[in-house]
Amino acid sequence: MKFNEHLENKVFILGDTTCGSCCVDEIAANHINADAIIHFGHACLNPTARLPVFHVLPKKQFNIENFVSQFKSFFHNVYEKIILFYDVSHAHVIEKIWKLLAPEYKELVMSKLNSKSNVEFVDTQNEDGKNILICGRTWTLDNGGKLDDYQAVYIGENDKTLVTLTMSIPTKSWHYIFNNAMEYFEVMDNPWLKKRRYLVEKLKDARTVGIVVATLGIKDYLEALSTIKSILKKKNKKSYIFSIGKPNPTKLANFSEIDVFVVIACPENEIFDSRDYFKPILTPFEVELAFNNSRTFSTNYCLDFRQILPSGENYVEFTTKNNADVSLISGDIRNDEVNQVISDKMNVLSCKNEGTVAVGKAGANYLLERSWQGLKQCLGESEIKHAEKGRCGLPINYDSEPLSNSS
Repeated sequence: MKFNEHLENKVFILGDTTCGSCCVDEIAANHINADAIIHFGHACLNPTARLPVFHVLPKKQFNIENFVSQFKSFFHNVYEKIILFYDVSHAHVIEKIWKLLAPEYKELVMSKLNSKSNVEFVDTQNEDGKNILICGRTWTLDNGGKLDDYQAVYIGENDKTLVTLTMSIPTKSWHYIFNNAMEYFEVMDNPWLKKRRYLVEKLKDARTVGIVVATLGIKDYLEALSTIKSILKKKNKKSYIFSIGKPNPTKLANFSEIDVFVVIACPENEIFDSRDYFKPILTPFEVELAFNNSRTFSTNYCLDFRQILPSGENYVEFTTKNNADVSLISGDIRNDEVNQVISDKMNVLSCKNEGTVAVGKAGANYLLERSWQGLKQCLGESEIKHAEKGRCGLPINYDSEPLSNSS
């Protein structure tokens, strides 16, 4: 432990959080009563809830001269409104790029990483403008400036970070660097968006929703949890909360009673792209898309759950109507009123008490249809026995076995 030799503080080495390697593991740090965390490697840069974090970011080689040349040949108008984003692995070259482009492009805006370890550019500060923080990136627009007036350029590959930024930040267009060439990223052609429309309809049809907490360190995750529970309650949906560490298909398959899962997680979590899960996996933003009449489906797809909270950039007041509508999947009529007629059949009779007959509930019907209903207690049916002496020895050869007696 070289750190302990050179530092007065005690240092512990922690593994990556079970929820994702890009996130800071505050829970493990709290187990050792840590005062701060140093995070090595790729990071999503979501704000933490409890402890200060210093990021040691990776450094990839980058051809600055080629990028500047490609940038100038692509954007001929020096008064074009452009926001420059970048992957965390290219943070070490951003200052040089800014100094080469800023004198010529007057409307260029440089984003910064939401991290104390990133170099702060004094030249990019605009105290009179509006500061915006989305997906671990922060930038400042002039007063009255709108995102849809700007084009965005991402220094990095076509990866999960780029997709997350393009979905969450509604600029006029998006470009990125691939094989030393400027490429256009088409948001509307993303098949991921088409799939999400179907999942939103599945959420509307669902009667039982599981809320999976896949982060314990991102700031405001508890507020997001309360918001989702409140929305589901208003729409008369049953909800259950699960905290199972890093979600995987095997874990969630144990809860077959759940119709859909809503996952509170890092925006860069791969769970929203997976096809291995037995039940639909949705984001908190999609809960609002399904039930908030103030929201409409568009390419501005907020993967950062903090942005839909009252303090976020994409917050809208929740409004709902209890008018009946038709499911686009099953064709059934949906009604969210408390005294609605339940769509599944409720004609099963069950014995409530001796001489009393009660109509079975939906949960009871589901339990009766299951192939395995759990262990039977058989109270009062099993014979009461006294304690008996068990077997002695090792499993390979107990004392009561013939081999042991013959030896």
